Amino acid sequence: MRRRCLVSAALLLGFYLAASLAAGWWFLPPMLLGVPTPSRTEPQRESLRTRLRQPGGRWESFRVAGGQGASLEVWHLKRANSKGVVLFLHGFGDDAWGTLPRAADLPDWDAVGFTFRGRDRDPSRPCTLGAWERADVAAVVRALEARGTERSRIVLAGWSMGAGTALLALADLEAGGGPLGGALLECPFADLRAAASDHIRLQAGFLEPLTRPAQAVAVRRTGALAGFDPDQVSAIEAARGLRTPIALVTGDADRETPLTGVRRIAAHHPDLTVVPGAGHCQAGNRLPGGWGAWARQRLEAWGATPPAPVAARPSTGGPGGFPGGGSGRK
Repeated sequence: MRRRCLVSAALLLGFYLAASLAAGWWFLPPMLLGVPTPSRTEPQRESLRTRLRQPGGRWESFRVAGGQGASLEVWHLKRANSKGVVLFLHGFGDDAWGTLPRAADLPDWDAVGFTFRGRDRDPSRPCTLGAWERADVAAVVRALEARGTERSRIVLAGWSMGAGTALLALADLEAGGGPLGGALLECPFADLRAAASDHIRLQAGFLEPLTRPAQAVAVRRTGALAGFDPDQVSAIEAARGLRTPIALVTGDADRETPLTGVRRIAAHHPDLTVVPGAGHCQAGNRLPGGWGAWARQRLEAWGATPPAPVAARPSTGGPGGFPGGGSGRK
């Protein structure tokens, strides 16, 4: 009887490990790499641009080579008497036109947006959760500099994957130059493994721990398929030593990018606003005065004391948080 139980247990364990390997190798990677982008027609895109354009404003578009040479279609809304440029970065499964409407909250700033990896025009390109998207952001920032915008007048605004990617890109940009004017980040992911685990937890619920062997295989397989090292995709590590002023906002009911991970980022950049009861990407809309009021408060403070240019990102250094302390709960 005892031998039969041991054999049955061994068979079950073998089946579980085989199923985990199969799921991690074949099933989970397409969920991460092949997330669909919104289907939008050209008239729909033009309608969005028309709604955002104000009297005296005009749209320009140009192309930039991003990570792995991906062709990025960049849209720049130029406004009269602009204070600077806000580069809007969308989240997982979204595109530029899902995030650019936020530009209406900052009418005194130019707005720039693009879809990561150029996936709005070429959906066959994989989404890499920041691994190659960080190079997209850096390429667009450098293109804006080449077109006449000083780095200190460029601000990143990102949500979810876009927020985490902003931190990754800032680490790359500061390694070869000075800080940007600031970064307004809502619910950034902690790192690639956490992002995958949190995403699967939403689907599997309390069974998520059973999927962890499959997750480990899937993360490695995803990196191999898309040509990146998963260990290098960590917003927490990227946040260390950044000089760019950074403000964070999130909700304490966010299950996709939980508060615990955002607090680890806030350990380096303590301007963290936590909105009670807000879920994923809901915090900004629930702030007093909305996301725009929260953003303008930071932009005004950062504009009053712009960051001093530096030759390169230091190897060590203090956090680049909100001057004068944060707002909201810590």
